[in-house]
Amino acid sequence: MTRVKISAAILSLLIAASIVSGVWVNIRCRRLISAADEVAELYEGGEQAEAVAAARELERDWEHFRVRAAVLVKSDRLSEVDRICTRISYYAENGSDELVPELIELHHILEQLRDAETPMITTVL
Repeated sequence: MTRVKISAAILSLLIAASIVSGVWVNIRCRRLISAADEVAELYEGGEQAEAVAAARELERDWEHFRVRAAVLVKSDRLSEVDRICTRISYYAENGSDELVPELIELHHILEQLRDAETPMITTVL
């Protein structure tokens, strides 16, 4: 009976850790999506200086997220976002027409990452 209790406790702990990490990734991805949308709105509105500052802030937020998320999420899921985030500041500073399509792609990839890590019964068990 003791083994059953220990096994149940371990299983409960793993499920709780999975839920907490999934919720954390979900919240952070939503913030990054909002930041990417803000950069796109500023750039399309002609406010390039503000768009550059927002793009740099987005890149910093991503770097902080990536350090912690690398422990919880497969690195191949993070590498695509990493590739895009490294170019956003450059495109914003140079006024490139590629900025908005890159931000749209970033938005979609972050949504996929968020949805993949959302705690559901099929992803937890």
